[in-house]
Amino acid sequence: MSFTAMNKEFWGDLQVDLYTANSAIYLANQSLEDIISTNGRKAHRPILSNPNMGTYTPHSDISFDEKSATDQYLEVDTFKYAAEDIDFTEKNQTPYNLVDHSLKSIRKGLMNIVEQEFMGELTNADHSIATSPIEITSLNILDVLEEAEGKLGAFDAPYETSMRAAVLGPRTVAKLRRAKSDRETRLGDSTLANGVIGPWQGWTVVQNNNLPWSATLGIATKPTDGDTVVISGVTFTFKDTIATAGHVYIGANVAASRANLKLAVENGAVGTAYIQLSNRDRFLITRKRTLACSSDEAMLFTGYGDISVSETFTDATDAWSAQYQTSSFMIRGSIDLVLQMMKLEVGDKEAGFADLPKGLIGIGTKTFDDGALMMVKATQDASNF
Repeated sequence: MSFTAMNKEFWGDLQVDLYTANSAIYLANQSLEDIISTNGRKAHRPILSNPNMGTYTPHSDISFDEKSATDQYLEVDTFKYAAEDIDFTEKNQTPYNLVDHSLKSIRKGLMNIVEQEFMGELTNADHSIATSPIEITSLNILDVLEEAEGKLGAFDAPYETSMRAAVLGPRTVAKLRRAKSDRETRLGDSTLANGVIGPWQGWTVVQNNNLPWSATLGIATKPTDGDTVVISGVTFTFKDTIATAGHVYIGANVAASRANLKLAVENGAVGTAYIQLSNRDRFLITRKRTLACSSDEAMLFTGYGDISVSETFTDATDAWSAQYQTSSFMIRGSIDLVLQMMKLEVGDKEAGFADLPKGLIGIGTKTFDDGALMMVKATQDASNF
């Protein structure tokens, strides 16, 4: 998009920064960073065997178990970057520090990706709430907490409130705040920048808007002109003739139409399949929510956060289904996280006159076997988001 749309005479305040502070750092075990903070790519961790207990009979031999270990490792194998080109003319003819804004956006965007990589590990929990998928509300939250505490207690998980974290999305937290006054304690009224709300019912409640989300969109009938699909407030409109942002071309058949929608959502190759979204809408579903579609046949959408969806297909049988989000009741440190190469810098353009802000980060996450025992996942029904 040309920068001329931002000429000085049309400028107002900068847009609101929609990124939040990272809560993965609060929840993660980062001890392995000491091993591969600057050098190396893998950090190994042995999972040691424990000896069997026996009953001793006087004057008889005892048996010895051989000590063994299973090698598990965390690997820094995901590398994310962001970069922008800020021409000197643009830089000097605007009332804002574009380079500073770019560096802040790059840093926050990279940390948002870090949090999503970390939260994706929640699905590796060994335990789950038996009634999943479940809609957690103020009416059933105590039952859910009781089940989670029982499952963790069965494996002697730490009892300290400061170590037990209930990681929930903003919509779920909002429901809990409506808990009746006859509860033993009320959920805190304030939330820290990293999402920590505070102790409640023996857990530290952490509000996080990067929890794993998924939903399936069934499209068996070729859409008609004007049919819409809405994802996280962003509207895609099927049209016989595409003209404005968010339009998706109705193909020769339903399969072609699904393929065009997948391209539009994921910002695929630009051609005659769709019209690109505005910068604001593209940020919301791609850069912020990391929305993706498994295939143009299955139409399984994945992303992170409290994502709401709807549609207005002419064929009422075409609809969203299996809308899920993964919440967690965990012991802090159950998931290991290593960050490398956290680098921000501004370079000079070799051929031209421009500043080139750029950032890079290496990410490694791992749920080791012993950590998986310290987590209970709750697959939430997200159809009412």
